[in-house]
Amino acid sequence: MKFRSVLIFPNFNSGDQAIIQSIRQKNDSLYAHIRPHVSLVFPFQSNASDTIICDAVQSVVKQFKSFTLTLNRVEGDTDNGYVWLSVVQGADIIKMIHDKLYELDNFKPFYRRDIPYQPHVTIGQSLHPNEARQLVKTLNESQWHITAKIECVAIENILANDDSEILASFELV
Repeated sequence: MKFRSVLIFPNFNSGDQAIIQSIRQKNDSLYAHIRPHVSLVFPFQSNASDTIICDAVQSVVKQFKSFTLTLNRVEGDTDNGYVWLSVVQGADIIKMIHDKLYELDNFKPFYRRDIPYQPHVTIGQSLHPNEARQLVKTLNESQWHITAKIECVAIENILANDDSEILASFELV
C-alpha cells in the first residue's frame, strides 16, 4: 500500500523562497523532506495504482488555469504545534480544486472532516504549543506579502523516511 498526497508547489521568487525556507529550517520537522507546498489531498494510504490516481487528479486539474496566490498573514493550529502562512488571494481556487478532488471515489474515503480546510504553506510543525504561539506572534510583527505563480498540481509518494518523491505533475493551462 502506497502513502501519497496531492499538492501544489508554489513558484516563489528566490528571495521569498529563502525567507520561507529559513523559517522552516528552524521550525518545521519536514523541512529536509519536502519543499514548501499547499496540500490539496492530505497524506493517504491506498492500493490504487499510480495510473488510477494520476487519471483522477488529471480529470480535476484540467478544469483549472494557472493562477497567482498571495500569502500575507501568519496563523496556525498552535495548540497542536502548527504554524503557517495563510493563502489569501487564490484561496478560493485552491478550495475548489481540493473539494473537487475529494468528490472523487479515489479520495472521498480520506476526506478529513475533523480539519477545516484552509489553504496554507506550513512553516512550523511539531512545536510545543507555547513555541508555536510565540512564533506566530513574532512573525506577525512583520508585514507579509508573498506571491507565487501556481502552474501545476503534483502527486507525491511519501517514502518511509518521509522524503517526497514526485510521482506526477499536471500543468494548469
